[in-house]
Amino acid sequence: MDLFLGNSLIEIISLAKAFYASLTFSVIKLFLEVYVIVMFIDLGLLLKQRGIMTDMRDTLVGMNIPSELAYNKGKLRVKWAKVKKKLDSKNESDYKVAIIEADKIIDDLIARMNYKGENMTERLDNITPGQIENVEDLRKAHEIRNRIIHDENFVLTEEEARKTFDYYEDFLRFFLVFD
Repeated sequence: MDLFLGNSLIEIISLAKAFYASLTFSVIKLFLEVYVIVMFIDLGLLLKQRGIMTDMRDTLVGMNIPSELAYNKGKLRVKWAKVKKKLDSKNESDYKVAIIEADKIIDDLIARMNYKGENMTERLDNITPGQIENVEDLRKAHEIRNRIIHDENFVLTEEEARKTFDYYEDFLRFFLVFD
């Protein structure tokens, strides 16, 4: 009986080796490899369609923030430098333009962070001090911007322009844009 089991075991092993080396097994293996690759591609597309990358970013960062504040900071730094360069001018109108453009950039970022409101003032009112560190400074800067827009007699000094610009820049520093 032991001889029969031994011979049967040897026979099974030799059949398994023959099947493993056969063309049929190679075809099955190729089919399964292609199937696994297609499944991973499908999984990736499904996750992308469901917006899982945004959810993961929200989970990792703690809030929904635009990509410029999370990882694509280079473009924002270049854009910001162009606006900041206007402060080097000795022309008051350039200071005003720099403040207006800085306000627009920050407002766009805050709007894309899903803070509700029709304008920046309303969006800033929906931010609690614990969510964004310098929200009060942003309110002050936005007030200066509003005075520039609505008061044609408003005089903006270089010192006040730089201080206001620093309020906006502190917001970007909070998100480590200039690290």
